[in-house]
Amino acid sequence: MVSSAHRRKPAAGHSPRRLPVIRANRARMRREFDAQARIGRYGKTGLARAAFTPEYNEVRSLVAGWMAKAGLRTRVDAVGNLFGRKAGTWRDRPVVMTGSHLDTQRPGGRFDGIAGVLAGLEAVRGIVETDARHDHPIEVVAFIGEESSCGLNCFGSRVLVGRLGVDAMRAAVHPPSGRSVYQAVRDAGGNPSLTRQCILPRGYVKAFVELHIEQGPVLDSKGFPIGVVDVIAGRRWGEIVFDGVTAHSGGQPMALRKDAGMAAAELMVEAEAVARRESGRSRATLTFGEIAFTPGWISIIPGHARVSFDLRATSDAGLDRVVKGIERLLLRIRRERGVTGRLVIKGTISPVLASPGICRTIREAADALGHRWVTVASGGLHDACQLAALAPVGMVFVPSVRGLSHTPAELTSMADLARGAETLAGSLLRLSQSEVRA
Repeated sequence: MVSSAHRRKPAAGHSPRRLPVIRANRARMRREFDAQARIGRYGKTGLARAAFTPEYNEVRSLVAGWMAKAGLRTRVDAVGNLFGRKAGTWRDRPVVMTGSHLDTQRPGGRFDGIAGVLAGLEAVRGIVETDARHDHPIEVVAFIGEESSCGLNCFGSRVLVGRLGVDAMRAAVHPPSGRSVYQAVRDAGGNPSLTRQCILPRGYVKAFVELHIEQGPVLDSKGFPIGVVDVIAGRRWGEIVFDGVTAHSGGQPMALRKDAGMAAAELMVEAEAVARRESGRSRATLTFGEIAFTPGWISIIPGHARVSFDLRATSDAGLDRVVKGIERLLLRIRRERGVTGRLVIKGTISPVLASPGICRTIREAADALGHRWVTVASGGLHDACQLAALAPVGMVFVPSVRGLSHTPAELTSMADLARGAETLAGSLLRLSQSEVRA
């Protein structure tokens, strides 16, 4: 669905109040993006900034200072989430929340997550500078540990909604330090024993809107500066394990082998075809990111093989269809190659639908600014997936050049970041009016 830039009549439940059009300060945004990119730098353009490290604490302090200078009241909770709050005219109202994360993959890029925090700050600053009236308070949040590089993905947002506790922290390893995540939180100045006190109460959040780089090629290739996300893909992940017979690479004839490695290779190629067929129905993607053959020597037929899988789709039915397709492949490959094999699902997350009301609000904000938009799905997981347990959620996407992310080559133009911040500002201002439903 594509919009032309035009004004719409307010929908039922939307504000009749005349709201200012807020423009971003691009020079200020560029200075802040450049400043944060010097902390945890990796090569010329990348970052390697995991949560619960000195580099992370440094960038969080930098952003907290910018929040305070903008007039926001800041706090850091017991596990390291940073909040910046602008009061509304009614103090007891639920907050309209925005934000994302400041940590990166190792290595990663300068925009993933960071764009959502800094664009959120710029959006709220614009509301402050125009002296725009709003009833509900607005909060900008830097969720700690969204990336798996800290040992547990969506760490901070999962804590806030009560989905992650101290037992999981003690069981997980913090890769940069080799210690438990629980100990890493303590070493970084947090107090994980107070984790339960971090949980946000029901009714605390009216709406959550996250700005993020798309991490895909749709906006960049089609020339749209704004993506309005209607669904965030669900995920199933785990591993596929094969056991065959270890043997001499030259002594064992091809027809008599029970090669676990080749069984894994065949499955990967054919499972990709299953996912490709499903992609048109539910935007399915399937990735085999880790491969291990044992004993792992050039002249030995692998007797054991393990491959990880990361499956995503915009519907549970789509996830089910791909998993069942892989299971059918397993049965055939086991029979034909004389090996054993099993699929192990280690985790599952259902797709999250964005709130129609928030999507409408984002479209209205973009239209008021003259920014062209298109409706897109999110293939990546985000903190918004967790906040959906507390409140209606929505997402604003800005283009990723060539669709690249989770790499130092990640790039989003400052012009697009500014357009995103402006659209976010209009969305937050509308949602923070008492008569507007999320």
